[in-house]
Amino acid sequence: MHGSILRYGVMENETTETSTSGCGSLILEMGALSRLTGDPRYEAAALRALRKLWSMRSSLNLVGSTLDVLSGNWIEYSSGIGAGVDSFYEYLIKAYILFGSDEYWDMFHSAYLAVQKYFRHGPWYHEADIRTGEATHWQLTSLQAFWPGVQTLLGDVAAANLSHREFYNVWQRFGVLPERYLLDYGILHPTEKYYPLRPEFAESTFYLYQATKDPWYLEVGESIIGSLNYYTKVEGGFASIRDVSTMNLEDHQHSFFLSETCKYLFLLYDDSFLRNKNYIFTTEGHPLPVMSTWHEKTPRLDVPTNWTVVKDGNQPIRASALSSKVCPETIFRQNVGSPWESACHIPDVFPSHRCRADDDCGIESVTCKRRTCSMAGYCGLWLAVY
Repeated sequence: MHGSILRYGVMENETTETSTSGCGSLILEMGALSRLTGDPRYEAAALRALRKLWSMRSSLNLVGSTLDVLSGNWIEYSSGIGAGVDSFYEYLIKAYILFGSDEYWDMFHSAYLAVQKYFRHGPWYHEADIRTGEATHWQLTSLQAFWPGVQTLLGDVAAANLSHREFYNVWQRFGVLPERYLLDYGILHPTEKYYPLRPEFAESTFYLYQATKDPWYLEVGESIIGSLNYYTKVEGGFASIRDVSTMNLEDHQHSFFLSETCKYLFLLYDDSFLRNKNYIFTTEGHPLPVMSTWHEKTPRLDVPTNWTVVKDGNQPIRASALSSKVCPETIFRQNVGSPWESACHIPDVFPSHRCRADDDCGIESVTCKRRTCSMAGYCGLWLAVY
């Protein structure tokens, strides 16, 4: 069918509805194809679609999840970081890393700040109306688990740590990550209780380990592999779980299980493939080499460490903040001179530390305590008055 579409065009009576991630996640493959063939048309077509999507963003710098390709209008105004829009954000930052164009960075940076402002609620990300920023659905979806990996590429490892830990807590509660979990009720979605062997959580675990070399992520990987072997392994392969509350299986294994889930888990423990060259993985897990000849300029992204210093008796030792479950003090690296941030740290939404509500405030890097908005409109740790 796909070959027929490429040869003759869209079939008669085909739907004109598409997702933002569907039409906004072409730039890596098409850009690479243009550079390999010397024909700029492929990248130009993908970039035109990307620019069109970005031009449709709301005044809050948010994009919807589905649109009509003929009218160019949004169909679904409720959006988040999960289904329908996920790889749109992923490809903006990866295109910047792969090709070095400031245009990709400018789009991603504006989009990322908007996501943090309107979708983030502590470690979670809900959905909101792109026109008003008002929350629409308070739910965790398994597709959202890619987000800590994107934050790691950006260098926002502190925030990535926090969200990743919450996904892991849900994984441990159910044995796997359910497709949809209602945050406002603390229960599984009544009809989407399945786990189709999705790769996103393993993917973020891989990225965070590569960035930090924190052995805690290897323990998470062991937990993932243990669950897959215990709950989903069958004769001839691995089966999707129909209902995570009963662990009943269905006779189906998606192709992404081999191309992504298994690949990221393998690379978590054997990264020799990555030692001599940097790669960007497409949303389907295909590696593209990061080459200087493809760059307009080489992007520089600073990734902070995940390590801290704790006392063993009177002797300070280097340790993982996540494994030790401690909130490290803010100290200075002798060789760099920049502060170490706690794994629990989340910065305030506004660099000025001004706020309109508690949601605009983050978590202290020194005390790991939640900051709140004062009556004067500033984030801080305020003493309660009784």
